[in-house]
Amino acid sequence: MAMLKTFRLGTFLGFPVDIKPSFLLLLGFVLIWSGGLGGVALMLLVFTSVVLHELGHAVAARKVGVVVSGIDLGFLGGAAKLQSMPRNARDEVFIAAAGPAVSLVLGGLGLGLGLLTHVWLFAWLGWANFIIAGFNLIPALPMDGGRILRALLTRKMDYVKATDTAVTVSRVIAVVFAVIGIMGPYQLLLLAPFLWIMGTREKMIARMTQDNYLYNPNGYVFRWRL
Repeated sequence: MAMLKTFRLGTFLGFPVDIKPSFLLLLGFVLIWSGGLGGVALMLLVFTSVVLHELGHAVAARKVGVVVSGIDLGFLGGAAKLQSMPRNARDEVFIAAAGPAVSLVLGGLGLGLGLLTHVWLFAWLGWANFIIAGFNLIPALPMDGGRILRALLTRKMDYVKATDTAVTVSRVIAVVFAVIGIMGPYQLLLLAPFLWIMGTREKMIARMTQDNYLYNPNGYVFRWRL
């Protein structure tokens, strides 16, 4: 059990940020793969951007009354831990879009500073943040784009059916990732089964919550059943 212990990095804007053991595994992998501490330093800079991305989600969630217990950093990136559901589709879109919006702003700042100072690191961080934003906007649950897609679908169908439809899209993307990963970008081979498994989890969560929430065609989650 001790091996699974998380480590508290600190508290930012009122949100605890914890590091999972898998994140340390990632740093070790990068150290070996890059052949030195330089690659690890660049990876830490990227994960700083990831933390800011997740803080965007957390702050947006707090603004609309959704409880966030903290942020986790792991092998596959970061995650804001929402402890309650958004009250409607508009709130979920707002929360999901906040992270990519932060990354796009950071990307613009990085490229701007790179042009002004001719320091390659600023430009590199700028492009890294654009990649983070673009990747997260892929319409595959549980990524931000998938959550936005599901929220938009709830305007035409109930929450469970919208989740099922979004998961179907996610699985198509997972298969595409697997095929592309076989041909070269092996990171996609790691992501493909993650998307498939997490899609199954999203379907289970949707079914667990459907008895606790009321729905109608103009939104989805409105109030707890009492």
